[in-house]
Amino acid sequence: MISAAATSAPAGFTPDAWADFERDGLLVVEDALSGDEVEALAAAVREQPKPTAMNVVESEPRLTGMIDAPSHIGYVYDVYGEMLKLLRSEYFQRPPGQEIRNRWHFDGPRALPFEAFRPQAPLRVKVGYWLTPLPREDMGNLVYIPGSHRWPHHPAYHTHHPHPGERQLIVRPGAMTLMWGGLWHRVAENRGDTTRLNLFLEYGPSWVVTSDRQRSDAGWLAGLSRTRRIIMRDYEDPNDCVKLPPEDVPLYLPRDGEDDLEAGRYSADVPLELRKRSTWLEREGVV
Repeated sequence: MISAAATSAPAGFTPDAWADFERDGLLVVEDALSGDEVEALAAAVREQPKPTAMNVVESEPRLTGMIDAPSHIGYVYDVYGEMLKLLRSEYFQRPPGQEIRNRWHFDGPRALPFEAFRPQAPLRVKVGYWLTPLPREDMGNLVYIPGSHRWPHHPAYHTHHPHPGERQLIVRPGAMTLMWGGLWHRVAENRGDTTRLNLFLEYGPSWVVTSDRQRSDAGWLAGLSRTRRIIMRDYEDPNDCVKLPPEDVPLYLPRDGEDDLEAGRYSADVPLELRKRSTWLEREGVV
């Protein structure tokens, strides 16, 4: 039986937006947040005692709502569908003059990276929210090489050596980015006079291991909405990440105008949690 709490997913990719994301490995959505939303998130990050921390949707109540924020959840749902999972959440405070910053790297495993499997879609997508102005370069900006999510190697790995194809992210507060997990990137020096604040949330399919927690607090989970609880995928039996429990299916109902491609394919003998449900990428013929 479908839970009465299930709702349709917010809008996500358009074909043009996916084409840009697939080509560059980074998609920028300006003004994804309102001014009030930016101020609230910036205050939550600014008031943290450490310059960075992980699993912040659990540790900071003001960030819990970002688990399924409508500004981004539809995009990652389009990629991972019924098995969507939050793999990691973290914030960063990058003050002026900070010497230690990320060198060229890609997100994900190193010895056997996701790129080795040559997926048509990313196995991890990092959502970024930019909470302070980045009107010019060298303000602690994200530095990335468009298209490098297809590169297995980068000769300047683990250095800050410049690359002729690199770009620095220039955005207004409230911008959102979607980054392919294999994109080569680093962080620029902050030569400005303000501390760069931002929030990251990384998603993937439920069978990819989390990178910021083993389990969550049971009391905290009990206070979440159905959708947020499911996306955290806190299962006592790890096999539930592979074969979803009946009460967690479906995560979202079909959007208005979406056809159920699996309609009529299954008999009544096959329970809902065992039926294949196509993602937006599959319906669009991307994968």
